[in-house]
Amino acid sequence: MKKFIGFALIMLLFGLTRPVCFAQEEKPIFTVVEKMPCYPGGDSARIKFLAENIVYPQAAKEKGIQGVVYISFVIDEKGQVEDVRVLRGIGGGCDEEAMRIVKLMPNWIPGKSDGKNVRVQFNMPIRFTLTSENKDSAK
Repeated sequence: MKKFIGFALIMLLFGLTRPVCFAQEEKPIFTVVEKMPCYPGGDSARIKFLAENIVYPQAAKEKGIQGVVYISFVIDEKGQVEDVRVLRGIGGGCDEEAMRIVKLMPNWIPGKSDGKNVRVQFNMPIRFTLTSENKDSAK
């Protein structure tokens, strides 16, 4: 009887307790697809949006920091921007500003593979250049 109780206890502890996984299956992220994601209105509209909404960081102005911040993000199946990251930054608050502006972008036209909307990784350079206007306002 003791063997049976011991065996039953072992079965109860190890046989009936299974880990439960609630994680959802991640959909793949593509880098190249038949139809790449597109900003609504095209590249000229995207450039206009960036130019109108970027605020040159004060710390970068004061230190004379200029250059290109490389941003990576994913356009999901609905065209939403997600998973925004800096690939290579220049500091002075420019990296954070580039991420902020990318997160502000409206939904894109999603990329397609085999006729279906898919998640696509997109890399984009954002150039920070001081003009005489920017340099004067830093003083």
